[in-house]
Amino acid sequence: MVIRWLVAALAAGVAAVMVLFIYVIIAVRVPAPFVVLTHVVSDYGLYLIPLGLAGFVLSLIAFGKKGRVGVRRVAAVTGLVCLLGVVGVGFPSAASWGTAVRQDAKLSFRDYLSGGTNTGAPVESLSTVYNTVDGQDLKLDVKLPEGTSARPRPAVVWVHGGGWTNGDRGEAPQWHKWLNDKGYAVFAIEYRMAPPARWNQSPADVKCAVGWVKQQAAKYGIDPERVMLAGGSAGGNLALMGAYADDRVSPSCAVTDTSVKAVAALYPVPDLVEAWRDSGLPGRMHTFLEDYTGGTPDQVPDRYKAASPVTYVRPNVPPTLLMHGNRDHVAPYRGSAELAERLRRVGVENQLLAVPYGEHIYDFTWNDWGSQLSRHVFGKFLADHFPAS
Repeated sequence: MVIRWLVAALAAGVAAVMVLFIYVIIAVRVPAPFVVLTHVVSDYGLYLIPLGLAGFVLSLIAFGKKGRVGVRRVAAVTGLVCLLGVVGVGFPSAASWGTAVRQDAKLSFRDYLSGGTNTGAPVESLSTVYNTVDGQDLKLDVKLPEGTSARPRPAVVWVHGGGWTNGDRGEAPQWHKWLNDKGYAVFAIEYRMAPPARWNQSPADVKCAVGWVKQQAAKYGIDPERVMLAGGSAGGNLALMGAYADDRVSPSCAVTDTSVKAVAALYPVPDLVEAWRDSGLPGRMHTFLEDYTGGTPDQVPDRYKAASPVTYVRPNVPPTLLMHGNRDHVAPYRGSAELAERLRRVGVENQLLAVPYGEHIYDFTWNDWGSQLSRHVFGKFLADHFPAS
């Protein structure tokens, strides 16, 4: 009987865990202490289904035919909760598959179960200095496709995230490899980070990097007329700034042509004021924004406006791809939705992928549903607006 009680207790523990995950799945606003659970749903949600089934099986064992009434009641309740939990935690995966059908994408269970991370470090053997400013050497890592090409390759300048205050050019190595495999040269850059306030310096460094890549085109076998920007989070903000701000932001080095043909941003911050107001983790976002701009929206409103890509939306900005988790608790999804609508109104070709139940940096888990969807959509965007050949 003791063993049956222990089994019932274990089943009850699983049921409690399932209740927590159901809560974060259905809640409109998840309190900060529970945001870590939304990352689990976003990146590993499929694994919650066997967890719930295991709880249900434990409940059946505890229920038995000759168990005490109390044990059987506990087992019945926990079994029902686990079974309902399986249904509930299946919704994020079902939503991802529904999005895949609409996008004509193929999702792979084998890839999902293989796991893999999208984190890394700078590769010093590939690094070179593209600018020296304020006594600081700014580096980029040059990642070229294998083999030779009959014609100059297109280039992607990749901007890392980190709330404008941390991170490095080694971020997102799987994206870099994915682009290399498709025939794109990748230049993963760093830039000056806050503090002190860098609201006007970080975008200038990005534009400098784009101009430098074009100047060095012959050395690396790339086409200076085919360069695009990409990045995630704060890097998404800066990629959009580099693509949109045009001559309103001067590069931090002596380059001339800083234009790009396209831009792709993962979970970016298009409007700094909106991010301040609507972030699900206001403490973290407020710290990032104050460090980056030097104050609050009330204290330095002009800086918030100048550092927001939405400020520069106009008919001739490059084609834009936005990929954003609709459960992002750091950079609000609404920011990308509003940017996409503004671009549509002025006739700019753009696409917004809303990753179902996706959290911030969902693509750091390289083979989850959100990452698989993003690779498919990004691939189509490249084929349509920035083909490798």
